[in-house]
Amino acid sequence: MSYLESIIKEEGEKARCLRLEFGVRPVTLPGRPEPLWLVVVRGFGEEPLMLLTNVPLKKTRRSWWWAVESYMTRWTIEETFRFIKQSYQLEDIRLLTYVRLQNMMALVLAAAYFTMVYLNLRTKLRVLTGHVLQAARRVFGIPDFRFYALADGIKAYLFGQKRGLSGCFSPRDPDTGQRWLFSP
Repeated sequence: MSYLESIIKEEGEKARCLRLEFGVRPVTLPGRPEPLWLVVVRGFGEEPLMLLTNVPLKKTRRSWWWAVESYMTRWTIEETFRFIKQSYQLEDIRLLTYVRLQNMMALVLAAAYFTMVYLNLRTKLRVLTGHVLQAARRVFGIPDFRFYALADGIKAYLFGQKRGLSGCFSPRDPDTGQRWLFSP
């Protein structure tokens, strides 16, 4: 492990500093002529994290840390997709037309954007985020990936509302009779 880097990991309402040791070795696999690099990272858990890449890495700290950051970003993206599918129950949605599917996905992505970007990054809305997290009524605390708690809080809030979204839709399309969420 040639280098050491510190990152901050949020766990619930506390932040924890992780010390990551990392290093890189060129490797080859039997029957594969292309060069590969094995990036090894200690500090995420008991066992070291091993990443195998075919992206050529220079012998610099910056190049090696780029590989580690890329993996962490990729993992966040995977978690985001899983969050959207689970929180908004996308696999349980049944729609009969493509236009309705487009409208539903626009609503889901708008809700996910609001939850993940607007509520999470705006410091002026930290108070609202706190109320939404409290409305989630999590028994075992807020998980590391706290967007689940935010989605539960928004759901609890919206199900208590008496008014729907009827004023948001445009008039019916004269050709198909479908309503568009946004004007085409």
